[in-house]
Amino acid sequence: MSEPTVTVVIGAYNAMPYLTRCLESVVEQSLGGHTLECLAVDDGSTDGTGKELDRFAAAHPAVVRVVHQRNSGGPSGPRNVAIEQARGRYVFFLDADDHLGPNAMRRMIDMAERNGSDVVLGKYVGVDCEVPRSMFESNQEVVDLATSRVWNALTPHKLFRRSLLLERGLRFDEDIRIGEDRLFVTKAYLQASVISVVADEDCYYKVKRADQGNITSSYSDLGKRFEVARRIMAAIAAHSEPGPVRDAALLRTFRGGLLDSFSWRFPLMEESEQTEAMAVVKAEVDRFYTPELDARMTASHRIFAHCARHGLRRELIDVIEFLKEERARRRPAHEVVVDQGRAYATYPHFRDGTAGIPDSCYDITGELRQDDRLDAVRWRGGRRRGVLRLSGHGFIERVRTREPGTELVLRRRGDGQEVRVPTRPVPLSDPDAGPAGFTADLDPARALDGGPLPHGVWDVYLNVRTQGLSTLRRFGARKAGDLAPATTGGSGRLAVKPYYTAYGNLSLDVTARKTTRGPKTLKRRVGRGLRGLGRRLGGRKLRRIARLRGRSTASTRP
Repeated sequence: MSEPTVTVVIGAYNAMPYLTRCLESVVEQSLGGHTLECLAVDDGSTDGTGKELDRFAAAHPAVVRVVHQRNSGGPSGPRNVAIEQARGRYVFFLDADDHLGPNAMRRMIDMAERNGSDVVLGKYVGVDCEVPRSMFESNQEVVDLATSRVWNALTPHKLFRRSLLLERGLRFDEDIRIGEDRLFVTKAYLQASVISVVADEDCYYKVKRADQGNITSSYSDLGKRFEVARRIMAAIAAHSEPGPVRDAALLRTFRGGLLDSFSWRFPLMEESEQTEAMAVVKAEVDRFYTPELDARMTASHRIFAHCARHGLRRELIDVIEFLKEERARRRPAHEVVVDQGRAYATYPHFRDGTAGIPDSCYDITGELRQDDRLDAVRWRGGRRRGVLRLSGHGFIERVRTREPGTELVLRRRGDGQEVRVPTRPVPLSDPDAGPAGFTADLDPARALDGGPLPHGVWDVYLNVRTQGLSTLRRFGARKAGDLAPATTGGSGRLAVKPYYTAYGNLSLDVTARKTTRGPKTLKRRVGRGLRGLGRRLGGRKLRRIARLRGRSTASTRP
């Protein structure tokens, strides 16, 4: 029997009725020239999952294989069994609750074959749930782990080259029920030669079960979360060298695992357990936490790290409880203090001499959010030789607007070239509070240092400044009502088409003005030319020309 191109692995435990849609999505794959086997492991189900697997195996004997075993207590066991028995050149892990897009396997395999990829991510789609999206903005033939957002997608629902799993001994840890996927994928990322991303095809549909039966939904053992994070840290140290890639992996684990484990559950633990958990975090912070990583943390993460390192258990609990209350209210409860161009959140123990937590832990300058609105976008002076006028307002949330300033920033796609467009302030009714209103005039023929704006798509940003603080974000998604973009206009030889992107932001498509003239335009131009010629020659000469033309015509008659 020839080797299939890919083995789709399904570990199934009490997965009905979702399993049926899952299996249908596998056997209905559009594979092109590739071949597929589905290896399903029934992990001691009691709800008819085993019978449904056997039914599909009987209906598709060349595709579906089934392994029945006693319940192993988690997803790791079935996945490891499948890794040992898989025959495909690639392995894809599919949860029994979820399903595939029709072209998922073909697109991901094609990407892997083209680039020699060891790991391929296919675009996720959430069904009644949120899924990671930031890494799927565009296809990536070869990912740079130092800068890529694939670190935000650490579930195992990916295509793996089977030789990578076998040669590196990559298996799921069977003594932990959750977090084993993050540990497995972190190891795979760090040992893969090439990682790729398919972003223009809906590949994996993540389904939230109505009965909350997904394992993640029922997990609440905080102590095990700390243990998983500790193991991931050890894997990062074993499979990476100090540098940008290691920093990216550590940042994801600190922010999305170790420090985030200081959640609302922490105050509910026994004091001895709290002390033990803080000791685990302290060991990892002492070992890996650098000033470079600290600068990329949120204020709450910095406070957690400082409290763990210095044994401030009571202060840590105070901050956790405060943040829990903020989330329950769904609005910030802290004030923002601006001091020498930096912004600080007044979380518990801010500038409390007894606790001794430094101000830098409370610094939220990099977390400030900008609110803005586009009120109008229209051409002034005519569309052929016009100026594009934009008006709106913007402010930095939770910061009092004093001495405000705004500026439009145009950034060209592809090369990142920037053009800055000054704005004129609109007087405020209360100069000490409220948004900074503005208008800005963009002349495409003079926008770049007095010269024309180069051709291309220019994304529009708004920069807002106040009290020494500055924020920058894409502009236009928030608009006054149903504000349509201005029609295509221009200046000089440029044509400018304002439009809204799929995310609602304003962009400008700059091209050369079309000069092609239609038949009617040409006829009008010829007519005007003849009339001008007639005025220059005079009526007498025209009559003489007419008589000569008449004689010439008569002489040629038969």
